[in-house]
Amino acid sequence: MKRIMALLMGIIMLVSVFAGCSNTSPTPADTDAPSSGDNTPANNNGGVTVDENGKRTITIYDSEWLGTNLYRCSGWYGSQDLIADTFFLMDPEDRNNVLPRICEGYEISEDGLTMKLIMSEGMKFYDGTDVTPEDVIASIQYGLDGSDWGYGYSNIESMEADGKDVILHLSTYRTDLMHFLCTCFMGIIKKDCLDTMTDEELQWGAIPYGAFYVDEYIPGDRIILKPNPYYKTNLPLVENKGPVDLDYITVIVADTEAFTQTTMLANGEVDVLTGINMEQYAELQSIDGVITLENTYPNIEYFELNQDHKDLQDINVRKAVMLALDRDAMEEMCNGAMKPAYSMITEGMQFFSEKAEAYFKDNLSNNVEEAKRLLAEAGYTMNGEGYLEKDGSVLEFTFLSRSSGTSVTVAQEMQLQLQEIGIKMNIETIDWNYIYERMADDDYDAGIAVLEWAEAILVLNYAYYDPNTKSDADMQVYKDLVEKAATSSDMDQAVEYVYEAQMEMFKDCAIVPLYSDVSYCAYRNDINGLVVCGDGSLFYNDINYAG
Repeated sequence: MKRIMALLMGIIMLVSVFAGCSNTSPTPADTDAPSSGDNTPANNNGGVTVDENGKRTITIYDSEWLGTNLYRCSGWYGSQDLIADTFFLMDPEDRNNVLPRICEGYEISEDGLTMKLIMSEGMKFYDGTDVTPEDVIASIQYGLDGSDWGYGYSNIESMEADGKDVILHLSTYRTDLMHFLCTCFMGIIKKDCLDTMTDEELQWGAIPYGAFYVDEYIPGDRIILKPNPYYKTNLPLVENKGPVDLDYITVIVADTEAFTQTTMLANGEVDVLTGINMEQYAELQSIDGVITLENTYPNIEYFELNQDHKDLQDINVRKAVMLALDRDAMEEMCNGAMKPAYSMITEGMQFFSEKAEAYFKDNLSNNVEEAKRLLAEAGYTMNGEGYLEKDGSVLEFTFLSRSSGTSVTVAQEMQLQLQEIGIKMNIETIDWNYIYERMADDDYDAGIAVLEWAEAILVLNYAYYDPNTKSDADMQVYKDLVEKAATSSDMDQAVEYVYEAQMEMFKDCAIVPLYSDVSYCAYRNDINGLVVCGDGSLFYNDINYAG
């Protein structure tokens, strides 16, 4: 599944059948979707099926949803995209390009300070009310007033309607504004909802514009979605630009083991399964009627080395650690669940720099002999137990690893590789959020981190968890380069600034790009029209019942 890094961990769970924001809103015709868990299709043999009431349906397995209020959700999972379209979509084939979705397009003034969102006529919320420029303005303002993600478009100073379109007046041009217009944390919520409901009520009562809406939510169990009968899209990746040809979708969010998920898909109880691990992937490969595809959202797994550590203060030691790592061996140990990474901005992210990747690969990786030379130069000698020591002290540090996922296997392989050159690396496995707390408190030797964004500026802005990694002056140089990339309207120049920012990062040998996690999805092969993109996006617009 597509995971978005959570800034908050609270989940508000309310059990109800969801109504509109006002009593005067019209209600679409009832599609007789099952409720309260009574929703097992009568003839489910995979793909789009017909239930006992003659209704066309599919079933998706996903993680627990956090709500319908896209501006206040701290995380967002793949199937939630069904209820809230984005203004644009970052092109899965070219991260430096965007595709139309809610908007038909956009115009930016020559000085970069005015942006027009070109809206489509005839878009309606599921309750039949028109999507208006006022809904757009109210939604974005709501995000500016309190969203955890509002910093990404805080350069919007004011907004106004221009006929059906919306004009944004900007304090400065920023590339991350366009990125946020492509993310699930920006979209359109009905203004009447924002005007009349509290944040708590909006968490599950908001009406966003999308292809489906939440008809029923049973916490820890499932969500019933019904199609927006008035839906329109401009997305070029799909042929059907109107309502989806289904009566309802069931999203199972119950916490089940991987084996159970696989069995449910094989038996046809589930039609689409996202975020499968490598064991599931291997097993599903051999099951007739199931298609497995990679659908990885751009991400970077990396680690920080604490320069306050007694041994890691020496840049030669930090560089030796980097040079000793064999990422190809890690990939083999992980059975393909990860891909080696040699830069913080990886291929598939916006502003990817081939120069930065080539520099790191050639100068800071896969050179054990150079690692040994640097350690000897730093004054370390091998003791009788096979570890390096200096002044009677063993070269030793503790690596904070997440307690699950590829991080565990990678840490174990790192431990073996470093041991081969005499470095003793201990492993401490803890929950991921505690790792970040420890790093921010300077209470660590080395620690794993992950950022899952397709936009370079976000990755570079959040890469440093340890506030003491750079001097104030060097950090300012780095931040200035990131800011130049963010405010450059010249694409080639932005890529160059991102390259220079990464070079500033690499010179300290304190942040080490390591790998990208690989994700897969699986679905029944008799689903017609499911569009699966390599970046983790799934689109259900073209699904139709062929039986």
